This record gives sequence, structure tokens and C-alpha cells, in this order.
Amino acid sequence: MRLVASLFVVEILYALAFDGYIMRYNSQRRRLHKLTKRSADSDEDDASDSQEDLNDRFHSAKEVLASNIASSFFNKRSFACPRARPTLHTGDSTADLSPEDIDIIAALGDSLSTGRGLWQSTDIEFRGAAFSIGGDANIDGLVTIPNILLEFNERVLGVSHGMGTRDQLPDDQLNCAQSGATSKDMPEQANELIRRLNHHHGKKNLKDSWLMLLITIGTEELCSGCSLPDYGALHSTMKILADHIPKVFVVLIGPVHVSFSHILTSNLLRSRCECLDALSKVGMRQLLRGWAEIFYRLQSEHNSPQRPTFGLLALPSLTITSRHPESLFIKNRPFLNRKGHTYAAKWLWNRLMTGPEYNLSEIVLSADDYFCPSMDCPYFRTVTNRHSCRMLTENEWRNSRSNNTQRNEPKRKETLRQHLVLIVVIIIVSAFISVAFFGTVFYRHGLQAAKSRFEAIPGV
Repeated sequence: MRLVASLFVVEILYALAFDGYIMRYNSQRRRLHKLTKRSADSDEDDASDSQEDLNDRFHSAKEVLASNIASSFFNKRSFACPRARPTLHTGDSTADLSPEDIDIIAALGDSLSTGRGLWQSTDIEFRGAAFSIGGDANIDGLVTIPNILLEFNERVLGVSHGMGTRDQLPDDQLNCAQSGATSKDMPEQANELIRRLNHHHGKKNLKDSWLMLLITIGTEELCSGCSLPDYGALHSTMKILADHIPKVFVVLIGPVHVSFSHILTSNLLRSRCECLDALSKVGMRQLLRGWAEIFYRLQSEHNSPQRPTFGLLALPSLTITSRHPESLFIKNRPFLNRKGHTYAAKWLWNRLMTGPEYNLSEIVLSADDYFCPSMDCPYFRTVTNRHSCRMLTENEWRNSRSNNTQRNEPKRKETLRQHLVLIVVIIIVSAFISVAFFGTVFYRHGLQAAKSRFEAIPGV
């Protein structure tokens, strides 16, 4: 198995050599990348139906906080992202969740997370190479979300390695995805994840650990039936996760959208699915809009100030652009190949670092670097820090906590003083009731006694 993985690493290094050259050039050319909104210029298919429009329907219309990316990397040697800890206080909620806070990573979903077809013309599941959960090699040979996280925290658990189905690989690898799965299967996968977490980590350890969960769903579901996701099943999935995992950041990722860099609305997935290919442009647009509406509805319902350590980020499509988008698919199939998975990891990581303002119209994805956390918001960009981002140093956090404790102490004393008379009355009444009750009990007991030690005995 290690020989197979080594051959895979060598092959992918050659396949991505040209892209690596472009990225190195781009890294020197641009050290400060300020993200701006995508241009409003688009064809009629995109008019009024963008995901941003739908997102605004489910959230306030406040301006989204822009991200200033001051540093980036393109391989292990160039990785020099500034660390948030121990200078900043992080990990209290999804509003200040840093890549360094992630202790465990897991995945649910379909073939996109099983790595189906990633090994030369076979249907073998190469889970160790899947962009969402794979951990074979490192970012020099295999760019995946876990391999990037391992640069921030080398002790991340749950990563997938090797080839095989869900039941063939060790279940401490928290990849519960199954090829061909649809949204209806997500509750079962969520329950399997909970079982594995409790068995290998325990409920006590989970209370102190942040879990990042990537759910990839929709590519095969769209291809097989042109259907909308099962809202009820996805809603139940989120409930299961929220009820059993104390601290979790869920990223719900929809079907792949692979297009030319200059024609963002042309999805090459369509021609690889008989069902989608039969749809008109209007029908295709309405179907994808339906997916987006359900995703954003779930996002709106499952982010609450009352549960700050559970966060859901909904991404209705996995958007990948290229000058040669056909090269990202396995031939005549709807599955991404190894290069496609690398592009998917880059898009998703940069989206998590920058928020909804990540702009694919400004630069070719292959020429872009992998972003370090933003200078003004060095956390994952979630729903809770979408519009504003608060940074606290460890000293500020300790002082704030101390001040809160000191402020609460006088309040408790004032409350006692204001209710002193009531407290005294309650104590006196309670004492009177106790005396009356126990006195009555003992008196009645004495009356019922057969003899007393002072009773006169006849003849004595």
C-alpha cells in the first residue's frame, strides 16, 4: 500500500509541475491580495440567480467584511503563515475559530469524499487522496484540507489513509462517506460518525476538542435523478451532530461546478450526466437554485447565538474554474480526477480563509496561491464573523474575564442586600413550621405510648 501511495505522489508531482511554476511566479508577483466582489457582468443565466443573492435572502443585508490576505504559500517549504496562538485568544466559538484549533477532522458524503476513481482507471476508493479528508503524503505531493491543517497543528486526528471502503479501513479514520450516497443517507452516516467518535475519543475528550466536518453531497444525486436534496434528512443530520458533538464546525458542500475561467456559468458536469444533459438552461438553473435555497435555509436554521460552538457553513456548489476544465474530470464520468481534487482543495481552503468575497473572476485558480488567514480576521470565515470580526489577545481576554467576575460580585451582594428582609422572613417562617411540625409529631407519639416511665404501678 505504501508503494502504491508513493507512486501516486510521484505521478501527481509531475502532473502539477506546471501549475506549481505558475503559483511560484504568482507568489512573488502578489504578496498582498485584497479580495473584492465579483463583477456584476455575467450572462443571462446568472442574472438574479446568484448564490450571493440567495444568501442575502437568508441573512441581513449588512456589508460582508472584506479579507486582507497578506501572505500565502504554495508548498511545504513556503508555508510561513503567522500563528494566531498564543498571542490571540481563539476557539471560544465559531466566531474565533482558528485552523490551529482544529483537533479532529471528519467527512460524510458521496464519492467526492471516498476518492472514487482516483487510482488509474479503477473504481477503487482512494480515501487517502480525497481532498476533504485524505492525509497521504503532505502538501508537497498531495494538497488536501487535512494536509493543510497539519501544517497548523501536526496532531490533527481522524485523517484518511490508503485505499478501501468505509468498512475496510480502520474506523479511527473518521471518513464515513460512501460512494453513491445521497442526502437521505446523511443521518446514518452521522450516527456512524458519533459511534466512532465516542469509541475512539470518548465524550469527555470531545468536550475539549474542536472537530471540523466536511460533508460533500449532491454531485451523484444530481446526476442520478435531477432531484432536490432531502431537506428533512439534512435537518435531522444537523440535529444529530449538534446533540452529540460539543464543538463542531460543519461545512456542507454541494455538487461540483466546473467551468471555464471566462465562462463561470457553464458547468461541465452537465454533459457527464444524462439526466442533467436533458434539462434546458432554465431547468438547470432552477434545479441549482433549489439546492442553494435548501442549503441556505439549513445554514440559517442551524447557526444560533445560544449554541456558539456549533456552526454550519453552507456552500451550495464546489466551484472550480480552469482554462482547461475538461482536464479536471475522469474521462466521461462525473468524478473529479487527482488534479480536480487538488483544485477543489485550493478553492475550498481559500473560501474558508476569505469568506464569500473570494473572487474567481480576478485570477485563474491554478495561478492562485493557498491563502494564510486574513490579517484582520485570522479565523475561518464563518456565518458568525461574516459581517464583523473581533480579535482579543490572551491578556485582553483574561482581563475581560476578571472584570466580569469583579462586576458580578457586587451585583450578588446588592441582590442579597435588597432581599435581606425577605430572606430573614423566609428563615423565621421555615423555623416556625419546622418546630410546629416536629413538636406535633413528638406530642402525638407520646400520647400513643403504652406506658410512661412516670406511670404509677398499682400495688407499689
